[in-house]
Amino acid sequence: MILPRRLAAASFLALTALLAACSGNDPGASIESAQGGAATPALTKVKLQLNWVAEPEFGGFYAAEQKALFQAEGLEVELVQGGPGVPAPQLVASGKVEFAIVSGPQVVELAEQGGDLVALFAVYQGNPMGVMVHESSPYQTLAELWQSDATVSIEQGLAEFAWLAKQYPEGKLRIVPYTSNLAGFAADPKLAQQCFITSEPVTIALQGVKTRLFMFGESGFDPYNAVVATTRQYYEANKATCAALVRACAAGWRAYLDDPKPFNETMARLNAAMSVEAMNLGAEKQRALIENEETKRLGLGGMRMQRWQMTVDQLSDIGRIKSRPDATRLFVWDTEAGTAR
Repeated sequence: MILPRRLAAASFLALTALLAACSGNDPGASIESAQGGAATPALTKVKLQLNWVAEPEFGGFYAAEQKALFQAEGLEVELVQGGPGVPAPQLVASGKVEFAIVSGPQVVELAEQGGDLVALFAVYQGNPMGVMVHESSPYQTLAELWQSDATVSIEQGLAEFAWLAKQYPEGKLRIVPYTSNLAGFAADPKLAQQCFITSEPVTIALQGVKTRLFMFGESGFDPYNAVVATTRQYYEANKATCAALVRACAAGWRAYLDDPKPFNETMARLNAAMSVEAMNLGAEKQRALIENEETKRLGLGGMRMQRWQMTVDQLSDIGRIKSRPDATRLFVWDTEAGTAR
């Protein structure tokens, strides 16, 4: 997530087959088995850097680990927890890790800086960030809120903030610094606060505070998020590994969406700050952003060039980038043609 702490079956098989056929550079090491010295392929070891601690936004990856879905694809994946200040995009761009969870805008912005990241799988098909208000708030839409004189706790450095400022320039909002401490929000029924769908709304709900949630996607700024990315150099040299990871991620997210509870229990042991109850509630809140009518056609994690192009155009329009990268180079899954790039 970007908080300071955040296929169709035939198409998917076509990607897998083509990537495997094109690859000749994956590690091909083998180990000798104890039975007669027969060669057994070794698992390819890779790291997947998360951009926050274990929470529902990563549920499918933990499901893939717990159900040995990575191993079934010949991979030994180390899920590396993130946290406040962990620079996941920079870690993967510099080659410190093979894969990382980043946001769609970060892929675009790093392209201008020479990072050349390639998106392989997008967990969130809709923007998981938004603003929550108390149930008693008079504002019924994001547009109403942003054109008012309300007080909002938000990070002004967010691309979403810049987008909203341009969309609703007539607003007279009073902006106060964002803080992860929700005591101020709970105590002030007139305060609105930035949030991530599986985090603040869940925490505050379990404290008995009723809210309404306005998603940033309502404003038209709706990039992919929780994106599995790697460098173009790694992708070009390890296409089969990348394809295997995508298959395992898709299977893991299918398992998590079908029954998140056992995997939430695992994540709760890794993240004592979030209870199983909170994770179960978060899993339900995020479901519609992960699986929708589009993923029924494209498959879990699928991406379209038009969505990437829109993100490029929007980031350019609000001055986040000076040059517009080629949207076709930002990801490797062509959902319209059903083939790999």
